[in-house]
Amino acid sequence: MAENKKIFASALKKLLNEKLSEAEEQSLKDEGFSIKNPTRKVAVMAALYKKAVSGDLSAIKELCSILNEDTVAVSGGEVTIIDDI
Repeated sequence: MAENKKIFASALKKLLNEKLSEAEEQSLKDEGFSIKNPTRKVAVMAALYKKAVSGDLSAIKELCSILNEDTVAVSGGEVTIIDDI
């Protein structure tokens, strides 16, 4: 099982590091994203960001987790991200 997990992780890393097609890159630029290294990982992060901005709480929590800011308070339908800096 551990071997399968390593193979999957390796394959996923390879896929995420693949360069986007010119059409995919242009689509992200048209949406206002400034891209220096257009990879699938960038596209995934852009999609996650768009979901978070639209109010998707799970996307907000995931972004916080990625940024190592795992403190999120939710009250009365509003979301407050607490920054400990």
